[in-house]
Parts: sequence; C-alpha cells; structure tokens
Amino acid sequence: MKAFDKPALSTAEQVDLLLSRGMQVVQPQRAAKVLQHINYYRLRAYWLSFEVHSQTERNHLFANGTDFDLVVAIYNFDRELRLLVLDAVERFEISLRTRLANELTLRYGPFAHEDGSCFTRQAVWQTGLDELRREYNRSRETFAEHYRTEYPHHMGFPEHWQTLSVWQENEAT
Repeated sequence: MKAFDKPALSTAEQVDLLLSRGMQVVQPQRAAKVLQHINYYRLRAYWLSFEVHSQTERNHLFANGTDFDLVVAIYNFDRELRLLVLDAVERFEISLRTRLANELTLRYGPFAHEDGSCFTRQAVWQTGLDELRREYNRSRETFAEHYRTEYPHHMGFPEHWQTLSVWQENEAT
C-alpha cells in the first residue's frame, strides 16, 4: 500500500503546481484568490477532462490550451445551472405539496393524513406518519408552536395543509 506523501500547499503553490502541469494561468495572483474561495479539489472535478493520461504514470498533465479561467467559467456555469435547477425543483415541490394538501383535505377532511384508511399502502403510510410526528415535534416553526399552544388537547398534528410544510419530500411521496 502506498503511503500518503502529499504536502499541504498554499494557494500560490497550488497555482505553481497547475502551471508546472501545463495549465495556462494568465493572472496567477487572481487564480490564487479564486483558490482561497473555491477549494482546489472542487475545481479539480472541472479540469479532469482536460488532463492527458499517460499509459505509464499519473502525472496530471494538461492538454495544450487548458486555461484556468475557462475551468472557473465552467465551474460557475455549473453552479448557476444547479441553482436554477434547485429553484425549479423547489417550485415544483411546493406546488405538488400544495396540490396534495388541497386534494386530500377537500376529499377526506383536514386531518386525512392521520387516517390510515385514506391510504392504500398502510406500511408506507405508517412509516410516513411516524416520520411526520418526529419532524412536527422537533419543529420550531411559527405554525407548529402556535398549534401546540392553541390546541394542546389535540394529540395529533395540525391540519394537513400546515403539516406538509414539515413533511420531507421523501415522506410526502
């Protein structure tokens, strides 16, 4: 087994390492500042496709023309795309939860989530209900605190349209 022998490198030394492997770095000081905020190994995932692999050794040399600014631009594109996708997923999730709450409560009442007869897969419902109970009891959200204060006699949960906000997406399905 090979012993670990990589030394810790300052960001300036990381830039020097990239330069020694053939990456073009037009502004080394700016690259060092970037590496102070974006970890070397996080960026490495974006420059891996620019590495030229040798049959005999792993020296991590870069293909001609590999540019640090291009790697950072690809990283930023990926980050922005991820944020857009997460925004869309969040909107979809909120819409789905809202529609589920509306349909379930209009059809079966505001506490339908506590009634196993509304669900075909009892084991899945019970698991979800148990998780919901844990999440609700742990919640410090305003609605949960208010419900526990205003309705201490009700041993269950708030009505379904409120409860869905603490229900995790994997339990909601």
